[in-house]
Amino acid sequence: MIWGAGGHAKVVADSARLAGWTIGGFVDDSHPLRHGRPFFGGLVVGGRETLHSGIAVALALADCHARLHCAQYALDRQLWLPVLAHPRACIASSARIAEGSFLAAGATINPDVVLGVAVIVNTGATVDYDCELDDGVHVAPGVHLAAGVSIGERTLVGIGAVVKPGVRIGSDCTIGAGAVVIRNIPDGTTVYGSPARPRPALADIADSTRDASEPPPGDSPTPPAAAAP
Repeated sequence: MIWGAGGHAKVVADSARLAGWTIGGFVDDSHPLRHGRPFFGGLVVGGRETLHSGIAVALALADCHARLHCAQYALDRQLWLPVLAHPRACIASSARIAEGSFLAAGATINPDVVLGVAVIVNTGATVDYDCELDDGVHVAPGVHLAAGVSIGERTLVGIGAVVKPGVRIGSDCTIGAGAVVIRNIPDGTTVYGSPARPRPALADIADSTRDASEPPPGDSPTPPAAAAP
């Protein structure tokens, strides 16, 4: 079974078929009106209530939080979450990959890499030796992680980003497309650009664009004194 019925589910399903798996159907919790309808050579069979103990479930949700939530749901109910790899993914023999992870076409996993539960290493992404990716990380297409990079839970590394050796990226971060990360990134931070920098808060953007003659928000200019009668 493929858990998901969106664009990423097509990538996962294609990889599963090429790897010799037979797909029993697609599971979609978000759109009940799609239940019973065809999708990508299969059928949307229903929501998570159709899953039962002992069957293999390939996670196909691109969103990091949703995917990790579904992985925990599946593991709590003793569903089998296999590691699914496209036949053209390259995986070192010493790599350690946890349940529910997906490696797309052209993904390269080098020696002594550790991938947590429900990690995605997407099309053409490379993960060099000694990297550690925690549960629910998504490494988007074309990303290059140099040696010894560590990434916390539920972090998205956007398409084409590059991370220099030994950098630590925290949990719940978003690394913008094409970013070049050369410094450690704390938890919950969004960065973009080259070199990658934190996205400014909306209040900071407003302050930087306000005319110097304008009063700060919430302040009213002092009214002129009334003329003497």
